[in-house]
Amino acid sequence: MGSPLRPVSVTVKSPSPTLGNLLLILLVGYACLGTDSTAAVIDGQVAAVVDGNHIILRLEDGRRRQVRLLGIRVPAGNRRMASIAKRHLQTLLAGRYVSVDYQTLLPSGVILGRVLHGGSDIALRMVQAGLAEVADRHLLKPVLIKRYLESETLARTKRMGFWQTSR
Repeated sequence: MGSPLRPVSVTVKSPSPTLGNLLLILLVGYACLGTDSTAAVIDGQVAAVVDGNHIILRLEDGRRRQVRLLGIRVPAGNRRMASIAKRHLQTLLAGRYVSVDYQTLLPSGVILGRVLHGGSDIALRMVQAGLAEVADRHLLKPVLIKRYLESETLARTKRMGFWQTSR
């Protein structure tokens, strides 16, 4: 986790108010570069697997929340492979306790987050199996994008999962 936020008082003296505002914006932006961008983490037990990239999480207080795995998309065009993707995700997660790092709550109330079990990134595991393709690139950290894309390329090369046949 990043360091806790503390109030900061900054006075910028500049011959131009516009230049002073720009300097203040740059200073605040620079200060934010070193902070952890994870807004929240929730833990819970996987109560159900909806499809290849959605799960239902049962929280400690008994509430249920739907979570979409950040960073992947399961192509819906091939029902047989979509079913295999769902079964694979069930094998990885059914009944297990997971942590979800998230920043985004979709308008539908679904949490969009990175699902972790035993230190393993579940979306990455789906990509490695060839059962999902990389998505949400604008929401992923560069190091994750690189890892996901390398895994997708390897799965394509080995013709795994969805990549068994030409699309």
